[in-house]
Amino acid sequence: MPIVGCVVFAKPEKGKEVEEKLKKIKNVEVYAGEYKEEDKAYLIVVVLEGETFEDVEALEKQINSIDGVMHVGVAEAYFLDEFEKIEKGEIVPKNPFGKRRGCSSCKLNIVEDENEGKVH
Repeated sequence: MPIVGCVVFAKPEKGKEVEEKLKKIKNVEVYAGEYKEEDKAYLIVVVLEGETFEDVEALEKQINSIDGVMHVGVAEAYFLDEFEKIEKGEIVPKNPFGKRRGCSSCKLNIVEDENEGKVH
């Protein structure tokens, strides 16, 4: 199970509101929040959990869409369990680069993108 520790940077005037919204999101644990003068932001320490990397990525996108959030900074990430499941064939990650096949003439992989055609 991927586990990612993050710091959410929120606008100072929206910090408490953002913190309360984060507490309502499933698989997001909120640990601390306070205004930091040196950062000119309200910082909130959170931990995100998901079954896959895509789940954690979706949580990050959801957090970034909250009014008042300026940035989500990743402090620590643990994906070992997911890597082991991939090795065992228990899960197959999505390939953001399209289908791959070998190129006999140049010994490189060719990425086939449905919209763009072949790309080396």
